[in-house]
Amino acid sequence: MQSDAQAQFTQVPPKPTCNPNSIFDSGVCRDSINAYNQAVQQRAREELQVYVNRQKELASTQATAPLQQQIADLKKLADDEQQQIRKLQERMQADSAAATQQMQVNSTAIIQARTAAHTEGLQQGAGIGVGATLLLFGLIFGIKRLTRSFTVTKKPQARAASV
Repeated sequence: MQSDAQAQFTQVPPKPTCNPNSIFDSGVCRDSINAYNQAVQQRAREELQVYVNRQKELASTQATAPLQQQIADLKKLADDEQQQIRKLQERMQADSAAATQQMQVNSTAIIQARTAAHTEGLQQGAGIGVGATLLLFGLIFGIKRLTRSFTVTKKPQARAASV
């Protein structure tokens, strides 16, 4: 960074070796000394400006360091909260999936129970129907036998009466 700053500074020419107070003074010597002095002053102003800017930067850094720390702390807190939110969302999805699976299991159990009850009802109904049919056939058979025995016994009496 210093090499960049030095590259931006005004180049100071070599210090003139002539003496402006000599009798043989030409305007060239005085001009080169004035140019040298101006370059030195310009360079000093530039170096002073760089120093002031660096001091401002340091003061700004020192002043904003607590704020930077607060920002970093808040960012970490926000990141932690985002992570907690993601975990809660994952847990909610897992709970929802488990509840859905439980409902499917319950639905399957209910359907199986209904099917079993329906099958049992059909079996009981068929058993009652078969039993009632057998009872009806038994009654019919018993009534027929009974009526035959009355007709068989009546017929010989009727024959005896007619003879």
